[in-house]
Amino acid sequence: MQRMRRVLVAGAAVIVLMTVFALGAPLSGIGSEQTGGIDLTAEVRTSTCAVCHTRIAESRSPGLVFSHATHLVVGCTACHVRSAHEAGNTYSPPMVTCFACHGLVHGVQGVVATGSCDYCHTPIFELRPEWHTETWAERPHADAAVRGGTNGCILCHDPRADCDACHTELAVDTPRVPPIYLTAIPAPEPRPSITVDPTGPTSMGQCIFCHPVIDREWPDLIFAHDTHLRRDYHCEVCHESFPHRPGQVEIPTMISCYRCHSLIHSVQGEVASEECLLCHPPAFELVPADHTPAFIAEEHAGPANEDLPQCAMCHASTLCSECHRGELELADGAMSAQVIPADHQQAEWIADHGGIYLGGQGVCSICHTPVSCIRCHFTPMPHPTAWLADHTANSYPRDDCKVCHQDRTSCQECHHEGVRDLELVAENCIDCHPVMATEPPTDIKEMGFAEHAVHFGVEERIGRPYICDDCHVGFTVARVREFGTHSFSTQAHDLRICYDCHGNIDYSNIEIAPWPGSQLCRRCHLDLNI
Repeated sequence: MQRMRRVLVAGAAVIVLMTVFALGAPLSGIGSEQTGGIDLTAEVRTSTCAVCHTRIAESRSPGLVFSHATHLVVGCTACHVRSAHEAGNTYSPPMVTCFACHGLVHGVQGVVATGSCDYCHTPIFELRPEWHTETWAERPHADAAVRGGTNGCILCHDPRADCDACHTELAVDTPRVPPIYLTAIPAPEPRPSITVDPTGPTSMGQCIFCHPVIDREWPDLIFAHDTHLRRDYHCEVCHESFPHRPGQVEIPTMISCYRCHSLIHSVQGEVASEECLLCHPPAFELVPADHTPAFIAEEHAGPANEDLPQCAMCHASTLCSECHRGELELADGAMSAQVIPADHQQAEWIADHGGIYLGGQGVCSICHTPVSCIRCHFTPMPHPTAWLADHTANSYPRDDCKVCHQDRTSCQECHHEGVRDLELVAENCIDCHPVMATEPPTDIKEMGFAEHAVHFGVEERIGRPYICDDCHVGFTVARVREFGTHSFSTQAHDLRICYDCHGNIDYSNIEIAPWPGSQLCRRCHLDLNI
């Protein structure tokens, strides 16, 4: 029955205390950034909800009229006596919490909030509870009143008009129903603290409180977490950040799947299949909607240059190379036009392309296979797996190496490792570097060889030959020890080492080596303008 309920003014004390508490406590703004851990079993706060929800205004139930916005002056815990989400369920506040305000007469201020049923329930809502069967007015309702008392009954029923009048008419021997509804809010159940940290790495412990079952059916995707968990993948491999953000759920992108799907792991073979129907149902449209005839003919160049890995998820390089090399017969019988990148037509391309390939800056494999490389290179390109083990025995031309390994950093560290402690004399160098036998050494065109060769004859002056470690920290670009520290910086020459001898004098006041100061630089650099 719909009516306006009446309660005693004394019952207002409860809601007054709740309102004062709510107004005195700071209210975090909806959508505010949550940092640190969230206690899922603690009191409900807006900051807890804001991690996932930017908007929690209206009710989603078609039979209920509700807005959080009209309740902002009331603390969340006045209605939410437990966590809103747990174990795959969403818990709405019980109706008894509503009657802490609705229908409450607060002294001279009158009714705090209306208790009319149609204020919160739409016409489609069935007001009669489903357990109120046809025989409910007989014995069943009496048994329920004995078990749970009559306070819950007068949430909806007027005790005098509905209960006492009926009992009198039927001559039922029962005392009058108390005329006052006593506000009763369920007490929160004490629970241990369960905390998640949205700023920390994703783990199963971050999910299971709300999601006991973490898989769901997707219309266009076949996916199961347990398949991946059995292979001992950590959650953060795919979920690089906490999956929930205000107003959205971050799902791993398809390109992240290809870190394993289609990956060939040496002798272990394929890590995971790249078969489309393994992850997509038969009805799924594999061709993206933006792949129009115009996109295929011309417009794909821009997206491909910007994000080629996205294309490579579905397309093998042969699809591109057949068309780009002018080998594809089109629908009208003509052959596709050959496409040559603009940088390939520049004069310096031949000298530069090796470094670009090693730096991972090019997408050579779209058009080029190893056959393309051996047209110019004697050395197999790219190098086979066992290359390092046998490459010295094959006597490949060193000029071939220079195409890609221009600074030969990795080569020098390996090749010179065995001579690190040898003396810097001609017989230890010319077997590998015959140009260093040139006399005078300053005629050597390669500056690095010249610098070493001019130091072959120092034994007479200093009493012993140099060894590599006298000057070298490593065998790559010179690393200079920073004065007074154990740190190193990188530069072309460690000039402080050079001037330990050049222009310096020994304990006998005799110059150790000639060419002090800029004279040493001018031995090689004639245009210093200093």
